[in-house]
Amino acid sequence: MKYTFVEINEKKYPVKFGFNALRKYGIKTNTSLQDLDKLGQDMRLNDALTLILCGIEDGYRAAKQKFDLDIDSLSDLIDEDFEAIERCMAVLGEQMGGKGGKQKANKTKKR
Repeated sequence: MKYTFVEINEKKYPVKFGFNALRKYGIKTNTSLQDLDKLGQDMRLNDALTLILCGIEDGYRAAKQKFDLDIDSLSDLIDEDFEAIERCMAVLGEQMGGKGGKQKANKTKKR
């Protein structure tokens, strides 16, 4: 899986929500594998920021770039660009085969 760039406060960050990002999120939030299918539903702000940070961290790894962002710095960036949360969650949905991806796949199968 490749990464996607998401702009946060006028800077583009590589984001990748693969299994490594989800693994790190699970470790940091004590989320079980069974609960990962509920990502994005009724999340607390800290959990959403942690998930985004894990996606950005894995995006940097995939892009072979040095990662130097922490949760506090990400929070400061989001203060200036709150809509970035929605953009990152949209990438999560796309990369994890969210509703849009499943609908396209189903339409392709029906034809």
